Amino acid sequence: MKKIPFKAAGLVLAICMMAVLLLSVPKAKAEMNLAFDNMPRVVGLGLGVVPDYEGSDDYTFGIAPFARFQFGDTERYLIVKAYELQINLIDHPWFRLGPSLNYRFGRDDVDDKVVDDMKDIDDTVEAGGFIGVEFIDQANPRKRCMASVDFLADVGDEHDGYSIYFTAKGWYPVSQMFDIGLGAGFSYASENYMETYFGVNRRDSARSGLPMFEADSGIKDVRIYPMAIMHLSPNWHVGAGVQYRLMVGDADDSPVVDDRGSSSQWIAGIGVGYSW
Repeated sequence: MKKIPFKAAGLVLAICMMAVLLLSVPKAKAEMNLAFDNMPRVVGLGLGVVPDYEGSDDYTFGIAPFARFQFGDTERYLIVKAYELQINLIDHPWFRLGPSLNYRFGRDDVDDKVVDDMKDIDDTVEAGGFIGVEFIDQANPRKRCMASVDFLADVGDEHDGYSIYFTAKGWYPVSQMFDIGLGAGFSYASENYMETYFGVNRRDSARSGLPMFEADSGIKDVRIYPMAIMHLSPNWHVGAGVQYRLMVGDADDSPVVDDRGSSSQWIAGIGVGYSW
């Protein structure tokens, strides 16, 4: 991924919003605000602007795929959100339940030279599941709201912890061509997760000059994200979104964030999708 400075990231963010397109690919969790989750079957590609690492004030951009496939006339579906896979196994009008798999990026070769002096954190794989509810207007499926809890635990032996994500969002069509959406949520992380990504042990302190810091478990961040999607035709769609994420608790107090980064995290992106 190519790195870009903060000012350039702000310019890209403005362009994204002006274009009224939608997608985000946060590298930190490898999640995205799926712009096309009010469509039964869609595949596409998105370009996102994200923090260089979780808590960074430097930004990077990259390309990621997304897809949603609903199985026949059932409510079972598969979703690919950048580097995360979810499968709803339940054929129920509003109840959702299934496994999740996520590829989490580590922290190495970052722009901040002080943080880069700390021990590298390798990429890892996380596995878990989600449970949620989704209410759909049968007269107009573009009107829908959903809430979910997503649990992910490290299976790649990197942070040996877990994180839990609480999310709610809704979609509403404002015209034949445009849908708008709004999402919000927060995340909780275990002590092992927090210590890996936000802690500064004695060796890291000696390498970087940052003060030692022990990070405990707790709420890691809160987030809000407006979204929009434009239907160019029955099959082609484009979208844009921006997410504001505020680091809280020990994540905010960590020298990695407080001294070298920023508690305010901005994520934005654009995407093009084909549905059928």
